Amino acid sequence: MVLRSYIDPAENREASRKLPRLMVEGLLLGGSGLGVLALIFEIAADAFSVAAYQTLLAIHGASGHHDIAILAFVLLSAMLFLGIVPAYKAGAYIRPTAGGSGPLVEAIGPSKLRWLSWVGTSLFFLDAVLTIIISSISAADVMMLLFPEFAPYRILLAECFAFFIMAVLVAVGPRRAVPLFLLGGGAFTIFTLLALSLVGYSALANPEWGFLTSGIVHRLEEAQVVEHVVRAAGDAPAIGSVLFFQFFFRSMSSAMLGFSGYEVIPASGKHAARPKWKVVNTALTLAAVFLIGTGVLQLAAAKAWNIPSTEGYSTLLIEYEIVAAQTFGRGLEQADVIVVDQDIVDAQRIYDERRHQAQEQTSEHSSADSAASASDHSRGDEIGAIAHDIAIARAIENALRGADGQGILSIAALLLAIILLLAQGGGYIGGAAVAANAAKLGRMPGFFINDRIGIAVIWGFSAAFIPLIREVVVVEAYYAFGFVSAFIITSTTVYFARDDVLRDRGIIPGSPEARSLRFAGLRGMVASYAMGAVLITQKTEALGAIVVLAALITLFQLYYAFGGARRDPAKLSPYTPAPDGKPDYDSGIQRAHDKARARGIIDRVNLLLEEGALVKFNVDSARIRRLVTYVYSLDRDAFELQRMEAEYDDDLAHEPSKELDDTYDKYFNARAEILAKIESYSHYGIFTFIDKYYANWVNEEHGRQAADVQRSMISLLFPLTDDDLIFEQYQQYKWEQQPEAIWQFCRERYSWAKDQWPNLSGRLTTVWTLQELGLIPDEVDIKTIISINARNDLREIKIHTHGPLALAPAEKKASITGDDNFDDNYDDDEAPAQD
Repeated sequence: MVLRSYIDPAENREASRKLPRLMVEGLLLGGSGLGVLALIFEIAADAFSVAAYQTLLAIHGASGHHDIAILAFVLLSAMLFLGIVPAYKAGAYIRPTAGGSGPLVEAIGPSKLRWLSWVGTSLFFLDAVLTIIISSISAADVMMLLFPEFAPYRILLAECFAFFIMAVLVAVGPRRAVPLFLLGGGAFTIFTLLALSLVGYSALANPEWGFLTSGIVHRLEEAQVVEHVVRAAGDAPAIGSVLFFQFFFRSMSSAMLGFSGYEVIPASGKHAARPKWKVVNTALTLAAVFLIGTGVLQLAAAKAWNIPSTEGYSTLLIEYEIVAAQTFGRGLEQADVIVVDQDIVDAQRIYDERRHQAQEQTSEHSSADSAASASDHSRGDEIGAIAHDIAIARAIENALRGADGQGILSIAALLLAIILLLAQGGGYIGGAAVAANAAKLGRMPGFFINDRIGIAVIWGFSAAFIPLIREVVVVEAYYAFGFVSAFIITSTTVYFARDDVLRDRGIIPGSPEARSLRFAGLRGMVASYAMGAVLITQKTEALGAIVVLAALITLFQLYYAFGGARRDPAKLSPYTPAPDGKPDYDSGIQRAHDKARARGIIDRVNLLLEEGALVKFNVDSARIRRLVTYVYSLDRDAFELQRMEAEYDDDLAHEPSKELDDTYDKYFNARAEILAKIESYSHYGIFTFIDKYYANWVNEEHGRQAADVQRSMISLLFPLTDDDLIFEQYQQYKWEQQPEAIWQFCRERYSWAKDQWPNLSGRLTTVWTLQELGLIPDEVDIKTIISINARNDLREIKIHTHGPLALAPAEKKASITGDDNFDDNYDDDEAPAQD
């Protein structure tokens, strides 16, 4: 039963019960994380903004044939909804905090697919750079609607946009920038749903409004907002089957860009509300519906109104302008379009300029004598058509001037510009997150773990390429390879998910649930592989550059991870840190394992503090953490950094690979060793007190040798531990000046012993004083009873009173009450902490 749900029924019922709250969680930045709508609004800037351009690109790829563009988009939509969505939902259910495709391979994939994580990281990094480029250029294009006079400075404006978002993210941090994406994404999503619904209705009810299209396009061309127009062509049956399939697949390859950003939804789920998988899966479904629905409505309106592909200007905005003039403006009929003499004069000038430009472009390939001039008849027709377009543009301007439509159109353009501007955030944050994951794996320099540095590096590459690319239709050929490769890698990884990962999620390998989950991955593989094949065959000109750049980034990862061009086992061996020494790693992998060691130690110490296992030391947690930091050679701010990361991701921490998981577990499970290490320094502090003060009570005339006094002091200060064991440790004690980080902990134990000694030693020192005064014979055997914990468990203590050279035998512990079960917090250690 491959269609059987792989989700535990009880878990699914509980998640469905919480879904209404999860839908709106975090909209006001409250609660435990982002809910479905907040998550959608956050990623809307990346995923949904491209929906404004998918129609343009689909028509462009189909060479203006709307029927072909619609068919191509319908097939793509089926692939997305029936293939990619199930695969991503399955991946999110198994590991909702894995992030991008590369991290998912490391988290749940088998070793045979591990190489995909290297390639996936490279392609995702490229995808991030291209996201910045296409978003900043698109935002600059849309701004031309509001400020057409800035057209000559379009690329400079795109550079400014890219820098602005980078600066904001670096200044406030990716997480604190979430409100920016919530506000922008939410406003755009809500407005688009309402506006596109009106556009779709208007196109179906009023197809005759299409006469306005040519006037709008003419105005955009003259304002130099549009650099290239693919005019609407005739019906598809008019062309041959060869051209039909050529345009069809070309349109598919271009329209894929409308799904860009979808791959970042699981990565954004890192800070989703719990249960994370339910939030991510619901967001995946709703986002797919939005992407498909907006595309269908735009294409339907584009066909009804015969809208061409206008490079540099969204098809969506042309549709908005038609509705703004007709519904919210004064409205136009074809009879309202009147050509005046000035229109004809302007049309002649424009015609002559276009002819002159065309002749200059062809002069290199043909002689001036062979260039035939246009006939008077065709020249007159073209001038007449241009004059008519000028008249339409003027009529639209008059219909909008002072009307509500002008304000609505400005809002639409502003929202689209803002969302395209914010769309860079998806590239910056997603790319930086993938780079940070690679750094955690030891494949990139450690500074990439800081998202701010990753964001700045991505901006540097983007800023260099914006002036070279300049146009959306140029970058989209390269851009599609990034997210389609993410689809391929994610689907393949889900299909081949490791059995141990399934068991951890409560799915028995080989069960109907496991087969259903793998079938979800298989559907994603079929859809994503088909998309990949279309891209390779239709965007072949971009394939070479993508392969070269991805190979270079992958080679850099390999070189850094293995510490050189060749794999040297010595460079991959476990790193042995020196106390408080600056680490000097031989390879990135060695560094990654050492950092996993540190994370395991830190989490164990934090857990020991939480469960109260370190209360007996009566030392504040800051000193304990400082001690551990020094002794285990951790970064000075390692505890604070891990605390901040835990706040960002409140799920149980997962290492990015199985190997690092093993290293983490090894040190996290070293509970006894870590406790023993801390305890040894606690003993050092108490031993220091004994060493400095025992001589005050040594009296060889009465038989109190140094060892006798030391044993007596140990009996009182360590009432729960065998005297012989502690005395043996004390004999190995040697005073040495300790580093400040260690002594700050030891001093607290020293001070505790010094403070407690007067309270504990009253009976013992009284007897010794009386003995020295000759009031107690040496041979008298004196014992005392002390309370050793809050339950008033008692212990008998023998006071040394033997004659010269006699050594007191080790006293065994025995409770007068007969209760040997001491409080767990004080087992096998010194006296309870008291102030």
